[in-house]
Amino acid sequence: MLKSLSTVAIAVSLVACASAQKAEIPAPVPAVAVQKQMPVAHPYALPEAQARVMPQAPGWFVNLPKDTADMVFAAGTATSTDEQMAYDKARMSAERKLVELANTRITTQTKSYRADRGDVSIENYEQVTRKNAAGELIGAQRVDSQAVFDGRTYKVYVLLRLPVGEANAMAKARTTARLQREADIRSRGAHQDLERNTDRAQDQERKETEQLKQEVESRPVSELKLIDVDNAEYKQRRDEALAKPGAVIGQTTLR
Repeated sequence: MLKSLSTVAIAVSLVACASAQKAEIPAPVPAVAVQKQMPVAHPYALPEAQARVMPQAPGWFVNLPKDTADMVFAAGTATSTDEQMAYDKARMSAERKLVELANTRITTQTKSYRADRGDVSIENYEQVTRKNAAGELIGAQRVDSQAVFDGRTYKVYVLLRLPVGEANAMAKARTTARLQREADIRSRGAHQDLERNTDRAQDQERKETEQLKQEVESRPVSELKLIDVDNAEYKQRRDEALAKPGAVIGQTTLR
């Protein structure tokens, strides 16, 4: 009976000790968030560079409108720090393409050389291509354009349309004006030729008159002997006629 009580007392004491030890374990300390200290900005720091935006080409630049029998299209692009310069360069690029469409001349020169030396084969091939375009461009029209500015430069896209044949009223008017100027020049030339021919004929007539005058003056004057007649009345009328200004004496020889 005593052993049983002692055992129970020991068990109770062990449980009590275990409870005391369990109560003495400290609770975990919650973690404290540590704030990261940001660096202080330099008072004279350079401004941050702006990100450049790559422009997207318009659809008509990637796929040109379809050409027709009355008109053809060409597009050009250019960049510049000046907006007007960018427009001018883009238009010139499109105009150059239109001129190439109508007046392109391509020449190609090819040289080929090959030699075998034993087991070694040497081959040389060279090709040179040259493209020339020269002509008039009249009546080109800007039908669309797009400009993008990235903070530093302007990028411009330009679409040109060139009417062809009778649809190009400007070229037709210029051709008509040129034909009119040519007709005026030919008309003035014809009048000048007529005046030159008239002057030449008058000069020739003056020369012939002067030559005839010189020939007449160079001839020796021969004295004419009037017919001796007995009719006093006739002699009187003859003398009166010869006394008048512009009188001419004629002589005829009969054989």
